[in-house]
Amino acid sequence: MPSHEHPSVGLSLTFISGMINTATYINYQTFATAQTGNLILSLSQLYHEQWESAGKKLLSILFFFLGILFAMWIKDYFLKKNPSFHWRLCLLYGQVLLFLAFCLPILQRHPSVVVILISFVAAIQWESFDKINGLPYTNLFTTGNLKGMATSLYDFRKTKEAAAKIRFIHFSKVVIAFILGCLMTLFWLSLIHINIFVAISGAFFLLALFRSYWILRRNGPQEMK
Repeated sequence: MPSHEHPSVGLSLTFISGMINTATYINYQTFATAQTGNLILSLSQLYHEQWESAGKKLLSILFFFLGILFAMWIKDYFLKKNPSFHWRLCLLYGQVLLFLAFCLPILQRHPSVVVILISFVAAIQWESFDKINGLPYTNLFTTGNLKGMATSLYDFRKTKEAAAKIRFIHFSKVVIAFILGCLMTLFWLSLIHINIFVAISGAFFLLALFRSYWILRRNGPQEMK
């Protein structure tokens, strides 16, 4: 199993994405990753001539699209040039720095920049971490995971196959992780008077440290190069 498909990685990313989506909607009235919601809201706001709010959402959609393209290019590039390079680990450490940077006053004054950067990086994350133990999942939002949860439950009740039960448990864990991430942001904003991006950066840092340790323990220091 590739290290980036470890359950702790996928569930942690889903938890963090729940935090991010809740934080961006509360602070900027824009979803960082739920582009269907952004599209519907932006069209409504354009109709009501709310240009600034609609513009943030449309930019989020555009940069999410560009992030997917960039992620696919990265995967192809390292597959050809250096398959052993742990570029996904670099992505995690990059997100640590990026979310810390969002705490700077100069970026806090430009919410549109914050939103589009989050959308861009989140899209890269989605494309880069798309499986847990070989099973597909979505770490940015819950629609596809809810569908997988429901269809797997139906298949298990119908066939009693162990594979269907495994898929149901898999998708259930992902959905729960996302919900817990949303609740974490609500708790943080209500009780802790520190920028939520500090918590998100810290979560990425802990995950990156865990992955670094896991890679070193499994492969030795030379594999970190």
